[in-house]
Amino acid sequence: MTERKRTPRRSASRSTASSGAQDVPTPLDVAARLLARAPRTEADLEARLVRLGYRRETAAAAVARCRELGWVGDAAYARERARALRARGAGSLKIAADLAARGLPEALVEAALVESLAGEREHDWARRLLERRRLSHGSARARAWGLLQRHGFPEEVIAGLLGEPE
Repeated sequence: MTERKRTPRRSASRSTASSGAQDVPTPLDVAARLLARAPRTEADLEARLVRLGYRRETAAAAVARCRELGWVGDAAYARERARALRARGAGSLKIAADLAARGLPEALVEAALVESLAGEREHDWARRLLERRRLSHGSARARAWGLLQRHGFPEEVIAGLLGEPE
């Protein structure tokens, strides 16, 4: 039996373009896989690429290319995230905090909040949440107040719906 000569493994720091290696993914490949799993902000995508060992400049270039291809965009992400949170019963305060925690600029947060209302008043969204939870205006007022607060509705909206706190 003949013995095969082993070839050394290629270093992970080399790029696939220069070495011809097929086993080392490019930052764009990794970004595409990350975005296929879940939508992300541009800042989050860049941070994940850096954590995976890519240089910040390389990660930023990959994110810029993803933006050009339409794979990632903070405005679209903010709109979709705000819409999803609103559909689950979140109020403006909770939505704004969530989007800000994800590193989105205040202007995008405000625009996403307005769009998530879908032409309705926040008061209407709060009422719908109470109806879904079967908490009417008169029954379990303290529970209803707490529920709306936990869901991030402003105090003015809660007071307008339930009356002033006792």
